[in-house]
Amino acid sequence: MSINDNKTIHRNQIFFGIFNIMKSTLEIVLFLLIMCGVFCAETDEVKSVSVMEGDAVTLNPDLTQIKGIVLLLWRFGDKGSTVAQIDGNEILYEDDEIFIDRLQLDQSGSLTIKNTRTKHTGLYEAEISHNNGTSYIKFSVTVYESPPEDSYRAEMKSVPVTEGDPVALRVPQLYGDELIVWRFGDEGKLIAKHDIEAKSSSFYDETDERFRNRLELDPQTGSLIITNTKSTDSGLYIVKISSNKQTSYQKYFVTISVPGLSPAAVAGIVVVLLVIAAAAAAAGVLFYRRRTSELKHQKSKISECHNETSEISEKLKRMSEISEELKQMTEDCEKELPEISEHHQTLKISERLKQMLKISEQLKQILDPVQ
Repeated sequence: MSINDNKTIHRNQIFFGIFNIMKSTLEIVLFLLIMCGVFCAETDEVKSVSVMEGDAVTLNPDLTQIKGIVLLLWRFGDKGSTVAQIDGNEILYEDDEIFIDRLQLDQSGSLTIKNTRTKHTGLYEAEISHNNGTSYIKFSVTVYESPPEDSYRAEMKSVPVTEGDPVALRVPQLYGDELIVWRFGDEGKLIAKHDIEAKSSSFYDETDERFRNRLELDPQTGSLIITNTKSTDSGLYIVKISSNKQTSYQKYFVTISVPGLSPAAVAGIVVVLLVIAAAAAAAGVLFYRRRTSELKHQKSKISECHNETSEISEKLKRMSEISEELKQMTEDCEKELPEISEHHQTLKISERLKQMLKISEQLKQILDPVQ
């Protein structure tokens, strides 16, 4: 074998050695990539969650399929700052200003954020370390401005005020971490918001320009103050008070009266008008009763007169009949006068005269009551 042949064999051995090394390295890399895909289990899937400002939201990673959990970290924001964790059986919270006294983490891994604000909008990631590796579960939380829901249950307070005077709508006792949202009208237009915890206030003149530069918020209580009130300020005001402990509502119905008439005067006028109306109604009842009594009396008299008229009518009818009898008898007597010389005719005339006398007596009896 020549020297050239030896060199060729040596080069081939080196080439195959390098090839085997690269092949082994590639297999190791592929193995690591597969293991990372199985055990790191980091996916691009992000669960979207929406919540109204002031309400609570719970992020449930559902760890029932993951065994042997060693450590659970909850991270927030683009920087992935840790806000809470479960280390074995111990639950710990980080001192993050925007989550103070708001987070609640249980052994199931579910994270609850109470009394949310718009600043809590963002990405939340649960990093779960377990016996087989590390898993990641992500949530995208969006916190919206809260509408006046469930306000129909709130107590309604009536607030009268004279036009031009200021009026303060006060809220109940606070605990120091409340978000106070004020709305106006049946449509619930947002007009003001006060965050006691952050010590910040916002006014929303663009939603209703009638209040431009006339609204104030008490920095300690969140009470709404309307200055230089106008008649257009009359209406319904609703306040939502959200804290870490509860969410409550309060309603106010503001009535703006014209200058010169205080609310007490307006109330007095209303009372007087009611009294006058009541007196008029009473007078109307008395007049009606009196008039009814008079009509009944007149009706009774008319009935009596009707009865008397009926009696007189009967008597006149009887008189007419008697007159007819007398007329007939007179005519008979005139016919019999030529024969009066005869004795039996004289007796006959005498009998007729007696009958006429009797009839005259009847007429007299009939006429006496009439006279």
